[in-house]
Amino acid sequence: MRVSIRIGLITSFLIISIGATVGTVAAYVGGLVDEVLMRYVDIQQVFPSFLLYLLLIFLFGGSLLMFILVFGLFSWGGTARLVRSAALQRSEDEYVAVARAAGADTSHVIRRHILPNVSGTVITNLTLLIPGLILFEAGLAFLSLGDPTIPSWGQTIAAGRSDLRTAWWVSTVPGVFLFLTILAFNFVGDAFRDALDPRSEGDR
Repeated sequence: MRVSIRIGLITSFLIISIGATVGTVAAYVGGLVDEVLMRYVDIQQVFPSFLLYLLLIFLFGGSLLMFILVFGLFSWGGTARLVRSAALQRSEDEYVAVARAAGADTSHVIRRHILPNVSGTVITNLTLLIPGLILFEAGLAFLSLGDPTIPSWGQTIAAGRSDLRTAWWVSTVPGVFLFLTILAFNFVGDAFRDALDPRSEGDR
């Protein structure tokens, strides 16, 4: 359990850190910088990280570090687009114009005015990324595409599938806990979304 959650947390924070930075810079700077960054995101999303992960497993074998690096460094395109959309709206606000007029440089405006005001989008996206990555890692471990030396939910479920008739709890118990963990993170994500964006409640 701790291994799967730790992997989900570390990979999600890596995705959020890169995606939020790229999305904010692209939105605020605009022009050629925005065009180059978004075209790179397009290229990144055309080639799925999963295929790269399978290739590296074939060459070097599976490991948790490889999972974190591959999906952390090559899966932030969707987050970057989401943050860019939110940052574009914030870049037109009056307090940003005042900061520019006062002589604040680009890094100061992004750090002090843009990023804090897109934090709601970032946090909500984080709470949705974590359960997805936990489930994905469990799926890879179930298919024996993870690190065989480190126990995880998927590996435990796979180990007990041949004994379902005589020892059903070996696979069922970790499967139930995996389901409850994913469900809990989804509830937390919904709560954060409602708290940080009151308009979402009015749309229901």
